[in-house]
Amino acid sequence: MRAFTAGALLTRLPMGMFAVSAVIMIAGSRGSYALAGAVTATGLAVTALVAPWTARLVDRHGQARVAVPAVVLAVLGSLALVVCVRLDAPDWTLFAAYAATATTPNTGGMSRARWAHLHRDDPASLHTANSFEQTADEVGFTAGPVAAALLCSALFPEAGTLIGAALLLTGVLIFTGRRATEPPPVPARRWHSPSPCSWRGRRPPRRW
Repeated sequence: MRAFTAGALLTRLPMGMFAVSAVIMIAGSRGSYALAGAVTATGLAVTALVAPWTARLVDRHGQARVAVPAVVLAVLGSLALVVCVRLDAPDWTLFAAYAATATTPNTGGMSRARWAHLHRDDPASLHTANSFEQTADEVGFTAGPVAAALLCSALFPEAGTLIGAALLLTGVLIFTGRRATEPPPVPARRWHSPSPCSWRGRRPPRRW
């Protein structure tokens, strides 16, 4: 449990780092906070669309099988963003690269699923674990932007993105490496509409 908890903690910090790092990096290179804000806002919009599908795939096929390639794609998007900024590529490439980071899975949700699986017969322990997860989320999303600002200002503008990508990949590999605590996949549910035959013999509602 300590290993997957440590991995989950590592992935929370980058989640709070990427947006601030991207803004500092793009604004410093292109001299436009409007462009930087538009890129990160587009990434958030794409994340809102992609995240439910990623979560559904994790439920159906397992955490390790989906989370690792999803994070690799997100890390490649972060690296592509750095390359595009450094090479002064067209603005549209920044949008495309940052949008690729939307595949990042919700590690906090996966961690809670593991606790629910491990403590399914112990409500008290599950409550304690969920309280810890909530605190970890708050710490990650609070410390992430601060760490990003410090790294980008103290080292170089791309430092926050590069270090965040490294932490994300390392944390997910540690997290998914603990297969013994991973909950089993949940098969897709098939919803059947009522058969027309089931309505035969029923009287329609009376209208007044």
